[in-house]
Amino acid sequence: MTLDGDGSHGWELRPLQSKASVSVATATLSATRVLEIAAKAGTGVEDDSGWLKVGERTAGQVEFVVKDLTRTEDRATLQFVVAIERSVGRVTARSAITRFEMRSGLSSLVPVARRKIVGFSVYRAFMDAFVDAVHAEDPGCRVSFSGD
Repeated sequence: MTLDGDGSHGWELRPLQSKASVSVATATLSATRVLEIAAKAGTGVEDDSGWLKVGERTAGQVEFVVKDLTRTEDRATLQFVVAIERSVGRVTARSAITRFEMRSGLSSLVPVARRKIVGFSVYRAFMDAFVDAVHAEDPGCRVSFSGD
């Protein structure tokens, strides 16, 4: 089952994992540099459930797609963005899942909020790599994780 992360199916009817995000605020790095770090952090992220592909990049965000290693079709199982918000003296980057697939099978017996998302471990690995990369360049950055 594939769902969009835009809330069209109801925010409360989405798995908790679909609401997971990371927020990184920095006072020393530019928006362009933070997006470069995000794109670089996305390269090489892979595990048993899939691999991460860096997608389209604009001045305000970079898109990512998680591909499933076990499937023959070239279909994304999870999509997310890292978007930039600028304010006086600070740049904040936030990740957000925009499209996802839930595991099928017996999980249909599990309440929607507790269902697992295909490729979530890749997204989580990206969040960790992104935070580590920003922290390496700005040890004073502020980081917050939300969700699973």
